Parts: sequence; structure tokens; C-alpha cells
Amino acid sequence: MATKSTENTEAENKEAWVAGKEEHYPVTLDEFCRRLSTSDRRVEMIGAFEHVEKSAGRTKDTESAYRVRYEEFINQPV
Repeated sequence: MATKSTENTEAENKEAWVAGKEEHYPVTLDEFCRRLSTSDRRVEMIGAFEHVEKSAGRTKDTESAYRVRYEEFINQPV
């Protein structure tokens, strides 16, 4: 029988593998923002990012591409 720490490690490995696979498939902007809101509580920032992306016509892209643009968005000078 596997120990609890081994079970957690296996679950974490599976989650990381699935997350890695998702980065290569397109997701909608809405789906990206929903997922992002589970880890980033700055809802105004996410909403502003969503508006900028929609205005630019980018409504479907890979999660990694959205993450790069989101990081650039939040780090731009005021």
C-alpha cells in the first residue's frame, strides 16, 4: 500500500503532466481568466486584461501565451 506522501506525489505529478499538456492546446480567453482567478485574487486586473485582449481580438490562444501576456500586462509601468 502506498504511503500518503507517495500518493500526494503521484497526484501532483499527474496534475503537472495534465497542466503541461493543456499549455499546448488553445483555450478561450474566458476560460483562461476563470482559471487565473483561482490563483490571482486581483479581479480588477484580470478584468482589465480580459478587456485589452478582447479589444486586440485575441479570444483563443494557448494558456502559456496568455500567461506571458498577462505577466507583461501586470508589469507595465503606470
